[in-house]
Amino acid sequence: MDMKLNSQLIVTLRKQKAWCQQQLSIVSGVSLRTIQRVESEGNASVETIKSIASALETDIDKILNQPANTRIKSPRTAVLFTCIVSLMFSVFLTSSTTAATGIEIQAKRIFQSEDKSETSFEGHVKVFIPENTPFNIVPVENKEDFHLKLTSNGSTMLISNAQLSSSDNGMMIFADKLKSTYNALKGAT
Repeated sequence: MDMKLNSQLIVTLRKQKAWCQQQLSIVSGVSLRTIQRVESEGNASVETIKSIASALETDIDKILNQPANTRIKSPRTAVLFTCIVSLMFSVFLTSSTTAATGIEIQAKRIFQSEDKSETSFEGHVKVFIPENTPFNIVPVENKEDFHLKLTSNGSTMLISNAQLSSSDNGMMIFADKLKSTYNALKGAT
């Protein structure tokens, strides 16, 4: 179910951080196309709203476009609403992100550096690389406890204890942890 957002506020908050849409996509884990749609149409799913609000370091309530006189009329409705929202957010205990490169990363925990230049994924990390996504994997030595280096479309990912598995529609990597940086941010809007 899509909800209405204040798309102008999202654009303003993004620009205050001096981010292009692609940077917001990377930090939030929401695809670039979805960021473009959110900013132009002002509609998004609850998961997308949660991810964007977190990336922009703002409350979900601030970016939702709600009428001023919206109120919950009864305590029973309030309890039901709270239960539904809690259930929806509990579904997202395992975090997932789709990088602007098209590579999907899932992990139990996601951490981001203060300067937003690096994202770390820990706990049952799964990386899916679609079949038409160009990438390169090489072994690395003496880089903390990371063993593989994956590069794709300006992203660099260091991967610990990786197991690779290919399928008809792409490649799956299972790992203990992953550290990601994105280098090709120049020139995007």
